[in-house]
Amino acid sequence: MWQTKIRNDCPAASGEGLVFPIAIIGTSILLVQAITQLLCVKLDAHKFPPPGQIINTQRGSMHVRQMGSGSPAIVLEAGIAASSLNWSILQPQLAALTSTYSYDRAGFGWSPSSDKEHSGKKCTLQCMTSDLHGLIHALGIPQPYVLVGHSFGAYIVRAYAQRFSDELAGIILVDPITPEEWIKPDRSQRWQLRRGVWFSRAGAVLGSLGVVRFCLWLLQRGNSTMPRRVLGAFGSKATETVQRILGELSKLPPPTVRLIRERWSNGKFFWTMARYIQSLPACAAEASCCDIPANLPVTVISGAHQPGVRMAEHKAIAARSLHGKHMVAAKSAHWVHLDQPGLIVEAFGEIAGKLKVKNVESVR
Repeated sequence: MWQTKIRNDCPAASGEGLVFPIAIIGTSILLVQAITQLLCVKLDAHKFPPPGQIINTQRGSMHVRQMGSGSPAIVLEAGIAASSLNWSILQPQLAALTSTYSYDRAGFGWSPSSDKEHSGKKCTLQCMTSDLHGLIHALGIPQPYVLVGHSFGAYIVRAYAQRFSDELAGIILVDPITPEEWIKPDRSQRWQLRRGVWFSRAGAVLGSLGVVRFCLWLLQRGNSTMPRRVLGAFGSKATETVQRILGELSKLPPPTVRLIRERWSNGKFFWTMARYIQSLPACAAEASCCDIPANLPVTVISGAHQPGVRMAEHKAIAARSLHGKHMVAAKSAHWVHLDQPGLIVEAFGEIAGKLKVKNVESVR
């Protein structure tokens, strides 16, 4: 009886004495993972330098990729969590015709989020258009120029067109999201936003511990077992979304995919994505107040997957312009610039042609 009592009262025998050593071991493992990730980020900076150039503006520094020569120049505005790499198929095709510029918004790609206006949780179109305007002037891009915006980038282009329409030759909106789509999110959309923010923040934490890097490394080598298990912890919707995005990215050149994988291995990407997703309704409200001047040429290209209500909204955007045009990418879904980049090249050619006619008439 006495021996039994001793065994029951002994902390080690009951397992309580193991809690502290296990905690120490767990903390040590996490610390080693975090330090290894920091070292890998440092190595990546040397192994994967910016493919473009870092431009200093009055609002901070931004990464820009410039290709081609000629006028009017084209500036490419990527989607909500995309970078200049997203234009790797389209930009060379446009560069055969004119000067082209793709860039990384603050916090994405190789652009740091150092500006004071980006220190808060929310993103604003006012801030993003000011960043873009400062960059364009720092680059010395001659006016007028053309803006191309994909998805969320259409919000930025709309706001820019209202603020600086006198500098533009026209705008092209590629399967744009519309203000009506997100200005008053319903219950399902609110849940989608909360889930997206939570997933992004969790990705940032896992990224800082090297988990995202390891999973991407496994995927590169054809081993999807562990990455699927990690994604499965976030639910079927997260798995479906990531698989869809990876499927689209597989259309890009392998060297570009490698650079994207390296960027995703950095927790900074996920923290920035969380802020953008959280700000989506507020940005939609801003965009709803931005009227594109009627005399500005506007081309809207819709993905064939869009439902009737979205198609109607896209047509309405084009119809408000005296030189508006609506096109449907019959062989594309949301990523038109990957599936049918020729449509965007065609749209630019039409805007450039109108500008040429306008210049000839002004001379007369």
